[in-house]
Amino acid sequence: MPAQFKIFFRALEENDLERTHRWHNDPDLYSTLGDSFRFVSRTAEAEWLRRKSGYTPDEVNLAICLQTRAEHIGNAYLREINWVVRKASLHIFVGSKEHRGSGYGKQAVQLLLRHAFLDLNLNRVGLEVLADNEQAIRLYERVGFRTEGRLRSHVCKEGRFKDVLVMGILRAEFKTTER
Repeated sequence: MPAQFKIFFRALEENDLERTHRWHNDPDLYSTLGDSFRFVSRTAEAEWLRRKSGYTPDEVNLAICLQTRAEHIGNAYLREINWVVRKASLHIFVGSKEHRGSGYGKQAVQLLLRHAFLDLNLNRVGLEVLADNEQAIRLYERVGFRTEGRLRSHVCKEGRFKDVLVMGILRAEFKTTER
């Protein structure tokens, strides 16, 4: 891993429950994500984490951690992995409020793309992002994603329908060095 990265990945573990439960119950975090906010019980979160920390061939579920003290600050996922077409869907969030806007999200996307293209030998990674989430869109564009389409009124957030952008990056477009 390049020295300039201030984060690293590790597999999600069952002892991440307190953090993931807190993040999955944070309406501010969900205001930036495509999913609708809903309260999640500790029991449901423990079951979700048990499933996500186990092995499955069609997803990679990772904890984003700070290099300096191994603090778990967010999650990164490759989901819907299709090994025939060699593609996946990227999902990421920095759950800890104090670490948002610090560049860790960009580094996590770069490391996740590196893993997807160089380790897993995928050819395409796609994502969906709220069309009004300008900060996330700029981040994705800086690492090489291109907008491929718009899904009109695709999600409902706080009683309002919002558009979602479909973005993607191909292995041939991915730059392994930080910009």
